[in-house]
Amino acid sequence: MMPSTLFNFDYKTVAAVTDVGKKRDNNEDALLLLDKFGCYVISDGMGGGSAGEIASSTVVTYIRNAMTAAPMLPESRRERFSEAVYAAHKDILAYAGKKNYSSMGATLAAILLNPWESDKADFYHAGDSRIYRLRKKRLQCLTTDHTVGNASGLSEHQMPPGMSGLLSNAVGISNGFFITDTQVDLCAGDIFLICSDGLYRQIPEDRIIADLSRISDLKQILNSWVALANDAGGIDNFSGILIRFNSIPDKYVPTEDEIRQDSIPNAGGNDAGDSDAVTII
Repeated sequence: MMPSTLFNFDYKTVAAVTDVGKKRDNNEDALLLLDKFGCYVISDGMGGGSAGEIASSTVVTYIRNAMTAAPMLPESRRERFSEAVYAAHKDILAYAGKKNYSSMGATLAAILLNPWESDKADFYHAGDSRIYRLRKKRLQCLTTDHTVGNASGLSEHQMPPGMSGLLSNAVGISNGFFITDTQVDLCAGDIFLICSDGLYRQIPEDRIIADLSRISDLKQILNSWVALANDAGGIDNFSGILIRFNSIPDKYVPTEDEIRQDSIPNAGGNDAGDSDAVTII
């Protein structure tokens, strides 16, 4: 198991973990934590052999390169994020075609924070990795899985066995790829969970609610969930990022020089350098 990574700043606390589990030979999940840039990503690869690992690492590498290339103002950041994901999609498609991999691809679940809209967060999603929010002890899934069942509108029993849960959309899967993006309001006390399906399929929602409601140590929570999953057989790779907003900072108003130079202050709330940029592939 990867030791939990923890960032703790004045207004938010961030922790992350990934684990291969007990049944898989390799970990196809990739995580990206760019706290300085307010960017948090999980990508779950698929395709068997090394294909899944290559796909998910391609996604986070493209995003990391885009988000750390230069300080950016709001629309530039959003555009660069989306452009990076679509570039990763094209790269994975080309690689899969060259290697004759028919099912190579990766999911995406990401949160992007911005200092000029400190009471909001941008979400990006493709596939069946998820983003949850715990607010006032109520857990809500803020993403909808891109599956054949959800796309068709049919119930599971109306479809052939195993068909409902198949992915209908993911990075690198088909030429019709798309990203679902949305913006949500933030409140002090909100806790967000970004996770691969290996987490939410192995950890019951009531356990998630109970732990997030009573335990303040996010690193401890993630490690306990990994142990719970592995004690039950560890059937899949397991990855999660927790972000707790202890408070909501004041919005930042860029100066004319910053607008002209397309530069911004630190989106993550920390003035450290690259040491707070963690990529787990």
